Amino acid sequence: MKQTVKPIAVISGDVVSSTKLTSDEFEQLLQRVKDIQAWITEGNASNLHSIERGDEFQTIVHDIRNALKYAILYRIGIKALGKVFESRISFAIASNADLRASVSESMGEAFVLSGRGLKALKSDRFIFHSEHPKLTERFDLLFKYLDRQLTELTSRQCAVLVPMLRNQEGLSVSELADKLDIATATASKSLKASGWPLISELNSLFINQVTGLKDV
Repeated sequence: MKQTVKPIAVISGDVVSSTKLTSDEFEQLLQRVKDIQAWITEGNASNLHSIERGDEFQTIVHDIRNALKYAILYRIGIKALGKVFESRISFAIASNADLRASVSESMGEAFVLSGRGLKALKSDRFIFHSEHPKLTERFDLLFKYLDRQLTELTSRQCAVLVPMLRNQEGLSVSELADKLDIATATASKSLKASGWPLISELNSLFINQVTGLKDV
């Protein structure tokens, strides 16, 4: 067991209506969750993950500046698989945790807040909590709008966003077009339609806010 007083983020999620997926669709889903977790580990090798029964997952995030980006990556990465794929994501930031080799056995306020948030989700699909009430309140309405935006995205629009969130240094529109093998004008139009400029701006705001937390 490793105790840490530094703030960590915990992302908890599950797949909506996973029992309705075919065997092939479930395999697609499982592989995508593993891929997303590998992408998050690329951001910070200390980040840890778990998958329960294939349709529930959790990630411990040490680079908390990127917590929102990773949470969105889970949401759109799964949604990009097709219209039958959707997930619910709850993430939280708090300090003082007992971290074990098994993510599911780790404990701390971030785990409690993230788990509670996931259980509380009904029609919504995305929620955030923090041990700092002002931080939670600051983003409450913004994330409600973000949730609505992400819910309305098509799988194709999500697929365009995935490379933008995966790349640590950021991609230009022309670089995105090259990756997707599409015209630059098409890539630019797709990004605007997906709401990327506002999503990127919101992520920057989140980074600025959490950077002020102790030991970030």
